[in-house]
Amino acid sequence: KVAIIEHPDSWSASLVAEGVVAKFMPVDMSQSSEAVFETALNHIRSLGGDALTGQADGICTFVELSVPLVARLCEALGLPGHTPAAVDCARNKHATRAALKIAGLPTPRNYLISSDAEVEKAGSVVGFPAVLKPVSGAASLGVKKVSNIGELASTYQEIVEELSTLVVSSGALIKGDANSGGVNAKGMVDLSVLMEQYLDGPEIDCDVVMSGGEYQYAAVADNGPTMEPYFNE
Repeated sequence: KVAIIEHPDSWSASLVAEGVVAKFMPVDMSQSSEAVFETALNHIRSLGGDALTGQADGICTFVELSVPLVARLCEALGLPGHTPAAVDCARNKHATRAALKIAGLPTPRNYLISSDAEVEKAGSVVGFPAVLKPVSGAASLGVKKVSNIGELASTYQEIVEELSTLVVSSGALIKGDANSGGVNAKGMVDLSVLMEQYLDGPEIDCDVVMSGGEYQYAAVADNGPTMEPYFNE
């Protein structure tokens, strides 16, 4: 049986009446990460206390932004899953680059920009051309190529302004407006900006499903060219 944890106004609540899932457990996702974790944990621990469900056998998510939460819930409940440290490293592009470098794997030059004061130094460390991107973003949102220090300064401001409008809606980062609803992204994801060396060439996607340390499914696919200086697929 399936139980869903989501924001109270989620469309998925209707799946209970449709007989698709056994239970819907609302969690206010606008709370702090700690509060969301505690509320979700209490919900999961309560499973099996009625005739609708049994105790939890596993937790999964189809939402990238919820992967860190799921990892922490699995750890707290002794369920199989990725470690929080591994997930945090994978979700943070700067931390991923550092891990690859420590492992002796090639990685582009990069610099984490946390404020306007670091923009010029980032340019001197990384060089040009380069790419600016949110350190914890997804779907190429806020990703742009820069070719000189002037473009770097203006594009950094452009991306910071864009990131300030982001909200999390149905598990995805989107640009917010008066009608979009959703939860302000600032308190949920790291909105720092990463500058990294631009690498020209074909982009390849490698998708793998792992179970018990062995891959069960794998696919390799070409990503089509994008319209620079943006990288929206």
